Amino acid sequence: MRTAWRRLLTSLGFSSKAVEPPLLEAEELARWYAGLGLKERLAVSRNLVKQVRAPRALRASSALPAVVTGRLMFEQDGPQGPIPLHHIKIELWDRDFGTPDDFLGEGFTAADGSFEIRYDPADAGEGDLPDLELRFFEPQHTFRQDGRVVETWRRIGSERGPDDHAGLVHDFGTLRLPYWEYDPSTPLARLLVVEEGTPPTAYAPGRALAMLKAVAPIELVKRQHQLQIRLGQAPSLAKIQADYPETMTVRMERESPGSTRSDAWFGERLLNGMFSTLLDRDPEVPGDDQAFRLYLPWNAYEQDGVHCLPDVDLRLRLVDGKLMPQRIILGMREPGATAPGSPVTRRTYTPADGAAWEAAKRMARVSATLDVELGNHLGQCHFNVEQYAIAAHRNLRRNPLRWLLMPHLREVVLINHAANGFLVGPTGYITRASALTEGGIHQRLEHLMGSYDWKGFAPAAPVCAGHRYAHAGQLFWKLLGEHIDAFFAEHGAAVEAQWQEVRRFSDDLVAHSAPAFVCRYLRAKVPGKDAPWFVRSERMDLDAKVAAPAARAVSAVTRTETPQPGEMEALKHLCRYVIFFATFRHAWANNLQWEDAGEVLYSCLGLRWGKGGALSPEEDLDVAPTPDEATEMLWISWMLSKTNYGFILSNEEEDVHPRLLELLRAHAADFAALGLDVRTVSSRINI
Repeated sequence: MRTAWRRLLTSLGFSSKAVEPPLLEAEELARWYAGLGLKERLAVSRNLVKQVRAPRALRASSALPAVVTGRLMFEQDGPQGPIPLHHIKIELWDRDFGTPDDFLGEGFTAADGSFEIRYDPADAGEGDLPDLELRFFEPQHTFRQDGRVVETWRRIGSERGPDDHAGLVHDFGTLRLPYWEYDPSTPLARLLVVEEGTPPTAYAPGRALAMLKAVAPIELVKRQHQLQIRLGQAPSLAKIQADYPETMTVRMERESPGSTRSDAWFGERLLNGMFSTLLDRDPEVPGDDQAFRLYLPWNAYEQDGVHCLPDVDLRLRLVDGKLMPQRIILGMREPGATAPGSPVTRRTYTPADGAAWEAAKRMARVSATLDVELGNHLGQCHFNVEQYAIAAHRNLRRNPLRWLLMPHLREVVLINHAANGFLVGPTGYITRASALTEGGIHQRLEHLMGSYDWKGFAPAAPVCAGHRYAHAGQLFWKLLGEHIDAFFAEHGAAVEAQWQEVRRFSDDLVAHSAPAFVCRYLRAKVPGKDAPWFVRSERMDLDAKVAAPAARAVSAVTRTETPQPGEMEALKHLCRYVIFFATFRHAWANNLQWEDAGEVLYSCLGLRWGKGGALSPEEDLDVAPTPDEATEMLWISWMLSKTNYGFILSNEEEDVHPRLLELLRAHAADFAALGLDVRTVSSRINI
């Protein structure tokens, strides 16, 4: 690299020793430049920028004889008509065939999308009438080590104007730019990507290599299994499991048989595993701070009739500092029943029921796995963060808020677009491997998204000293607060000065969020009541949502063009919420997939009814996933946990403020004591 580096600088004339440097072709120079690291490219750019972007003599606008005007709008209209694309950078160029194009001028769209660019037609070259073209750009940024921002521009589109334009005035009229459009076919705030189209962003280059490195060791394993299945020689579930790397639960069972099926381990994973979830107090024992409840209402959704997915009402208690399951109440449909709200038979299981208790516990574990995948992981992290990403990209350009949020919002729409077919579409893995139909999955996601709001959110308090997940969440939340407070102390005035962008960001969030959803049980038990058993800190304000007509899930930050009292603090809270879910919360749910969902018989997304009923021992493979579902499950769990790129502390794109890195490094030992290697927390959701 050093030799290539010296040769590159020499060829560009930066070495006094090079008398006659060799001539480099443009393609060769481009290859060399693309192969340099970011710091080397910045060094070259600093030396070349004055030559490549030769400064033009400043001329008063009134001295430029020609002008182009127009108005830039989003492709899709809103309820009130066309939506202006504000603060987009526009460059005016003269197109030339066979020679470099000539830059004529630049400007920015105003709040109403209008623009005016004055220019001198003589800049098109002697004897050449300009062939007009507009080029549109969005801002990008990196941070230097001292926290200073370096702004760059990324081209996002263009519009051809007239050729050989001899006049001094040209109106481009109203231009439509398809830019971060909402998908009108879904009640969720999802990005519109047309069939065979691509999202308006791209993965960082290193991400593809990281995925290949993670998946390569197991890709051939999965393909071999699939070939054997197609040939009618399906391997056994034991053989499929053995062909993949040994996961945590398999190793534990080998070293200590029965350890991962114990009641203590069941409670431990609800506290600190992939299944970590919000636990309410048990409403049947008011005032008992040692009793907890987890309720999963699956009968509300359409099911395929092949898999068994009962309502799960789980009661737990702290015993000597450990969370132990006490009762499991299952609301079972009849085999083959598919309709939402089908009749159910409820039965209670306790540890005294022996084998039936173990089967009920397995059913509850599978139910919790599906709930985490659709809720904590896909819904609350992926799709929830996507709605903030779309609104931010549509509206934040001049506001420094972009520097704070964008590093944590990049790439999420890409991985979510892949999930549309890979996980939750008509042939998606969750659709095939769980009891929920495609319609049931979409209904569940709509209900979940209808319950997520930034306003008032705070990570729930730990239920015991051993609740490592909650302790780590509290610490991460605290550090994010310090990071965001410092950012606003530095840039708060500029944030206020560009409050119109915040207003439009907030308006988009509210208008496109899912309808607020409060189930009948909670409507009857919580709003207007004390309900001390109900943990409110991680939930939206049910009183406000029930009282408001046609309430949306996401609350507004502001409804005015200038910040009102309390709204800057509200904006800080929103930023804290978004970054928390894009980083810590997603890392915990995603990175533990292989540990908690890497053994087919231990946990999966769905158990089948089987010949002897769904509540059968593990030895009854009629209820277990089929071989094709099993190998795909293990492949997915490995891929999700082992694809490693985009960590906060690596900061490969240098777009995260150095302050956040310093805060996390300073508390790395504290996180490690809680079971979290902070080096494995990604800056954004890209897997």
